[in-house]
Amino acid sequence: MKINWNSKYFTIAFYALCTIIASELAILLIFNFDTVSQKLSGFAAVATPIIIGIFCAYLLNPLMMKLENGIFRKWTHSGDKKLKSRSRILSLVITMLIIIAFLTLIIMLVIPQLVTNVIAVFNNMDGYIATVRSFLQNIAEKNPTLAQFFDAPLNDFDKFVKDIWNQYSNQLLGFAQNVASGIWSVIDVLKNVFIGLTLSIYLLARKEMFVGQTKKLLFALIKPERAQRFLGVCRDASEKFLGSIIGKIIEAFLIGLLYFIGCVCMNLPFAPLIAVIMFVFNLIPFVGPFFGAIPCCLLLLLSDNPINTVWFIIFVVILQTVDGNIIAPWILGDQTGLPAVWILIAIIIGGGFFGILGMLLGVPVCAVIYMLIKEYIENRLKKRNLPKQTASYVGNVDYITPDFVCDDPDNFVIEKEPVAEVEQKKRLRDKVKELHEKLSHKDDEE
Repeated sequence: MKINWNSKYFTIAFYALCTIIASELAILLIFNFDTVSQKLSGFAAVATPIIIGIFCAYLLNPLMMKLENGIFRKWTHSGDKKLKSRSRILSLVITMLIIIAFLTLIIMLVIPQLVTNVIAVFNNMDGYIATVRSFLQNIAEKNPTLAQFFDAPLNDFDKFVKDIWNQYSNQLLGFAQNVASGIWSVIDVLKNVFIGLTLSIYLLARKEMFVGQTKKLLFALIKPERAQRFLGVCRDASEKFLGSIIGKIIEAFLIGLLYFIGCVCMNLPFAPLIAVIMFVFNLIPFVGPFFGAIPCCLLLLLSDNPINTVWFIIFVVILQTVDGNIIAPWILGDQTGLPAVWILIAIIIGGGFFGILGMLLGVPVCAVIYMLIKEYIENRLKKRNLPKQTASYVGNVDYITPDFVCDDPDNFVIEKEPVAEVEQKKRLRDKVKELHEKLSHKDDEE
């Protein structure tokens, strides 16, 4: 007996079976959430090197392609497989050497300074406390009006600070005693990074083959038209995501360098530590620099001259203004395409679910989602012959017709179609009209 796989009843049965299976899986997930989460955590731990490798390959690919299509352009486009392979190998080796040299330079220059500054902070904590207390006393002496507000805090200041310092110093001592037990965790992280970088080398060396296999699977599973559309969306999303991440890293590095130079020129203490803090927090768009300025101000308040904090705040305001109006537009342009409110929402949601990593990647991911939704909406509006500009929908919509909705129908202008499409449609209409005339002429003769 031959089964009609395209029959209506078979389709209904198939969807019913899928619904039952999905419901069973949902019930199992709800009642065994702890077990499932443990399994997922174990899977994530195993897959971490693979994820790191894919992400590293994704970030390093533009640099490798710049070298391949720049320095080794003749070999790449020569048509000779051996020369092309040699171009890929040399481009990949140079890319890895550049990254390793950059990381080594940062570690050699920054880490010793960071360690020195952190040790100095803890060793001189008593002196910093005395400096802050003296600073507050001077303010109280010069401003009798404020003295009444400072009397009680100054009397309890030493006790308050000592209690906090004793509490956290004990925790730090306990942490130091447990450093040996955390060495294996550090080794595990380094192992994952090493495996990930090794995997990224293989992915970059044979990236055309892996991309080809993915396309082959895609075209085998869905219709060619949908596959082409999906690939186009992936390409646009990749450009948006990659451009946002790489541009933000470059911008944050330049800002961190400017902070280091500015702190050195103003003779501010802890210049390397401040530069690293501001570099990390500048990776978080919109609000990151202001969050990063808080620990830097606390460090400067503990220094020998707390008034440096005021100069640092002024410097932060000036530099972030220059960054927002000159540096960021020059490097990033409008890579994200997100309004400020959506950037803030992306940071809040990403940070709430995934911590610092979510705050770093939340904006690029939100930019991709925003782009996809925007394209979908604009395509739907175009099919209905409606305006795509948001300004056309701002205000009270009080005029409705079967064709479109707008605030000012008398001055409403529908976006014109491209000239080529208009001419093509006109030619088709003329051909149809000519064919109808010929058919009607034959009918008259008969």
